[in-house]
Amino acid sequence: MDHIIRYICILEQMPIAPKPSISTKDMLEKLEEKGFSVTLRSLQRDLAALAKYYPIICNNKVRPNRWCFTEDYQGSFASMDVPSAVNTILVNEYLQSIMPAPLLAQLNPQLNRAKSFLKSQSDKTYASWMDKVRIIPDGKSLVPASIDPDVWELICDAIMFNKALDVAYCSHKKNELKSFTLHPYGLMVRKSATYVLGSYNDYKDVRQYALQRFRSLEFSRESFRPNPNFSVKKYIDSGESGFKYSDEPIHLSALISKDLAKRLEETKLSDSQLILNTPNVEWFLLRAVVPDDCDTRVWLRGQGASVVVHEPAFLREEMMSEAAKLLKLSDELLRMGVCIS
Repeated sequence: MDHIIRYICILEQMPIAPKPSISTKDMLEKLEEKGFSVTLRSLQRDLAALAKYYPIICNNKVRPNRWCFTEDYQGSFASMDVPSAVNTILVNEYLQSIMPAPLLAQLNPQLNRAKSFLKSQSDKTYASWMDKVRIIPDGKSLVPASIDPDVWELICDAIMFNKALDVAYCSHKKNELKSFTLHPYGLMVRKSATYVLGSYNDYKDVRQYALQRFRSLEFSRESFRPNPNFSVKKYIDSGESGFKYSDEPIHLSALISKDLAKRLEETKLSDSQLILNTPNVEWFLLRAVVPDDCDTRVWLRGQGASVVVHEPAFLREEMMSEAAKLLKLSDELLRMGVCIS
């Protein structure tokens, strides 16, 4: 049993190329720190034995020899280094605002390993640095919808193994519980919500079903109906998801405030962006080619009075119409006495 544990400890010390490899001398010292009584000769025999079953490469052109996994290694063994630990923690923090809890929970082993590694380092610089770094999502992030872990697991299994599901689903628009057979084809994560993409009963059109609205589900006795022409990417690119309005990009022309111009000089709206002077030093002309989608409109609305769209005409009319409707609605609500006390 001891030699098996020793093998595991050896594998866990090895980095994955192209990270710097580890020498047999350093490996031997780390094994001794963990209480193993090993000679250099026996370590070399262990490494030779492990190389028969794992993609391990040895640089024997240097002394002492240096070892690492090949670049394509994807197993669970591999050494943890400071950059990997920091990246793991930061990625997890970023995903907190967009991923459902059941999916995040699957990353806990890697996250705990990264945290433990940083705490074990004699140099606490990186551990303290993690307390000084936070990721702020671009735009207001809603709290991710609460999803039952059992629902998540069953949905994933159904998609992976091509199984139909008998579900009870709460319709958002009609606010009623519906029972039907769902043929799931894929998942779409959109900021704070996760959707199943699939068709129901005998209908072939693909619709979106929010995971948090499933009240019950189980594998169906009905045979799964495949949709060979469907792909999540095609679905989103076609605009069916409701996020893309047209395949043709928008050639945006708008007046923007000085403050917004400064921000866009640092973080561009697109690679084609141009910011030109106007006779008024407080306003600049923005020209950019941007997607005709929901995100473009959300960004424009979010700038408030700092941007005035000129072209294309349909987008200018859309923005002006929304502003007029909001002003009219505000006046009507005040006249009706609907106000916040």
